[in-house]
Amino acid sequence: MELLVGVIIGAAVVWLAPGLVGSLLRPAAKGTIKGSVHAYKTVKGAVAEAGQRVGQMVAEAKSEMSDEPSETAAAPPRPARRRRKK
Repeated sequence: MELLVGVIIGAAVVWLAPGLVGSLLRPAAKGTIKGSVHAYKTVKGAVAEAGQRVGQMVAEAKSEMSDEPSETAAAPPRPARRRRKK
């Protein structure tokens, strides 16, 4: 019941004084939007930098892999195992 009374009073205030409510909420909404845009730009820059670093590490790893001889070419062939007769 108290919730319903609160909703009715809130609706009446918004309906009776839209200029007052709008003037109070607009700066808060703009501040929230500005903060969100700033956070988006910061995260976007951090993700781009992280992507570049990962790309560099992948390129380095591929370069090191091509410089090393492959294990199959470097390892001597194994002698064939003889089976025991039973």
